[in-house]
Amino acid sequence: MQCAFEGTWYCTSCRNNAPIALQSCIGCKTDRPRGTTCRSCREDIPLAGVVSAGAYSNHALQRGIAWLKFKGVRKIAEPIGGLLISKLPLIAPLDELSKRAVLVPIPLHKRKFQHRGFNQSEDIARVISTICNIELAPILVRTKATHSQAKLPHDQRSHNVLNAFALSCSQAEFETLAAKKPIIILVDDVTTTGATLIAAARALPPISERKIFGAVVARG
Repeated sequence: MQCAFEGTWYCTSCRNNAPIALQSCIGCKTDRPRGTTCRSCREDIPLAGVVSAGAYSNHALQRGIAWLKFKGVRKIAEPIGGLLISKLPLIAPLDELSKRAVLVPIPLHKRKFQHRGFNQSEDIARVISTICNIELAPILVRTKATHSQAKLPHDQRSHNVLNAFALSCSQAEFETLAAKKPIIILVDDVTTTGATLIAAARALPPISERKIFGAVVARG
């Protein structure tokens, strides 16, 4: 599928004909209109919910993510980020998020960052931060050079990212941030099993009254 009718990766016709993005529990995949994690899955999953702009089966989203991630077309982070902004009110109203939320991009390992030259998740998060006035805080580092999740069977993905993330700030600094911004939104380009988001959430120290959400462009 090729679409550059209006000089963009995602023309008006594609937008109008795109399937409605259905939100679901990141654990059991049951439909959840606001993308919240169901009660039974919350026992094992530290995410309050995950919202997405659409399904990875959407060819336009696949193409946009590929252009950004693998071809280095970094300008595409702006329209992609815009699509994700439209789903953030499922977490809370945007004016509330600007006061009480912080965006935490999923980090790349330093070797992959050096090879690629940028972190696509941080580019997307930066667009959201600029447009919505939500604080951007890259407070996680990737401590393990993991295999690409997309190339692994689903049952191996959790082990692949086990203990792959750590705080890049002190716990005291994190506690100060979380006291001011109790809604933490982990931003990534794609999720399928949720393993990466869950591993990143587990790297954040537990603090009462804090909620962690995921926000991704596409769900597989």
